[in-house]
Amino acid sequence: MLKHLLVACGVLSFACGDPASADAPEGWDGQKLLALVDADMAATGYADGKLYPIADTSDQLMVIDMATGAAAPLDRPVSNTVMGWPGSLAIGAEARFAYAVTSRSGVSRSIEEMADGVFTEFPIDTTLTTIDVETAHVVSETSVCRKPMSVDVAPGGDWLLVACGDKDGELTIVPLKGGVPGAPRSIDLDVPAFAERDVDAGATYGVVHPSGQAAAVVLNNRAVALVRLDLDETGTPTAGHAEAPTPTDRWLSVARWTQTGDHLLVADTGWGPSPLDAVFNANGDIVSFALSPSDDVRGIVSVAEVSKSPEAFELNRAGDLLVAVNMERTYLPNGFPGALFRHRNAASLSLVEVDARSGALKTLGEPVKFRGVLPEDAVFDADGDHIAAIVYQDHGKPRSDGWVTFFRIEGRGDARRIIETGERIALPRGGHDLVPID
Repeated sequence: MLKHLLVACGVLSFACGDPASADAPEGWDGQKLLALVDADMAATGYADGKLYPIADTSDQLMVIDMATGAAAPLDRPVSNTVMGWPGSLAIGAEARFAYAVTSRSGVSRSIEEMADGVFTEFPIDTTLTTIDVETAHVVSETSVCRKPMSVDVAPGGDWLLVACGDKDGELTIVPLKGGVPGAPRSIDLDVPAFAERDVDAGATYGVVHPSGQAAAVVLNNRAVALVRLDLDETGTPTAGHAEAPTPTDRWLSVARWTQTGDHLLVADTGWGPSPLDAVFNANGDIVSFALSPSDDVRGIVSVAEVSKSPEAFELNRAGDLLVAVNMERTYLPNGFPGALFRHRNAASLSLVEVDARSGALKTLGEPVKFRGVLPEDAVFDADGDHIAAIVYQDHGKPRSDGWVTFFRIEGRGDARRIIETGERIALPRGGHDLVPID
């Protein structure tokens, strides 16, 4: 019944002209953008299981030269997946190496539909891929854990934190030597299982504390916990000890520390464990948790409402402003009775002001709509006055290209607002993670 409802969802495509193309976005402060592209399925495959395969395509890491606007793949495929939260890609110290994790393996282009759903039929993966950004070559592929969901680089650049969708090994530490991974170290956190319908998804996201001596972990999309790390003589963790988690009734995705490291900011998509929760969802939020390693204060201190399905957000370098990328309900397929579901035909961005010391959040203005299906990630440029958002595909066109679309920020204080520039850089279908290089 649910499958038939979702297959029928959708309305006419967003009625506006295509954004103007540009050789390079004007005013962007930065050298490159790295974009992960998952070639395995159309964005609407989440809802109806139809993959709309494109022959002779493969997962890729695209390197975008921001001086020219040219986007090029590496010399060999880089396996990745859109089926985790945005966080599958991180850049190392001095921007020499990039690291991509793959929670689900790809499938043959002969497969057109997954009748039991993509989360059931896509195979689970274990891979961390290391890429030399300077030479655009793949350096290594390492098996790190069952279903690696996110990867983060320690402040000193000497090790990686991988969040694993495994209740028996929620974290993996990967030591780095000259940027190249060594043997992974698994950490099994002794925490209660935050299970939904008898499923414990393990760690669904993880980020290293700015001190490098702790980390925050999102468990089963439902709880956050501080993990204190035991470090060896090189400063690399050998063990981790989780505090009692702070459970919520929210559906949590991407996490970021504030600049002071006193608060953890996490996106609440407004969904839940059932597929219907992403159909009849209310607006999502950015949630600020007290989680400082230096005190025992815990709990939610501030909530900023954005719009529907804010799967990802990013802070600017100053740490006082974040942008939330709201997918809205663009992941629903075309077809009657889509008119029942608003927010199907445009995505949006929201600006949120951040007080790093208090953890207070304040939404600035209304969401800014833009064209694009399943925009999962957005980033600021180096000086924080421009934003890039990555779009998976076009409306009503399951085999269409994706793109990176650009915005600028105008105004000061509470009057700050997002303006779409009309510039974009084309990508193959399937872009889902974005990382800037200054």
